[in-house]
Amino acid sequence: MRKKEAMKQIISVDEARKILGKDADNMSDKDIEHVIDTLDLLAKDTLEQTRHKMLMRRDSMALANLLYDIYKKKS
Repeated sequence: MRKKEAMKQIISVDEARKILGKDADNMSDKDIEHVIDTLDLLAKDTLEQTRHKMLMRRDSMALANLLYDIYKKKS
């Protein structure tokens, strides 16, 4: 896990408590921070996976165009 000093929370514990409502009643501030950090990591991972898929699609399209151009020149 990352060091606490290096992490910048995107939402405060109080804001998270408001969003979670009654679900946060029995949770400590530490538990709420853990939820925030976990959701932050999941969001970053999802963005990275989406970026990777988009780059793969772009590369696949470039390869398809290249192969088409080669085939076109041979015919």
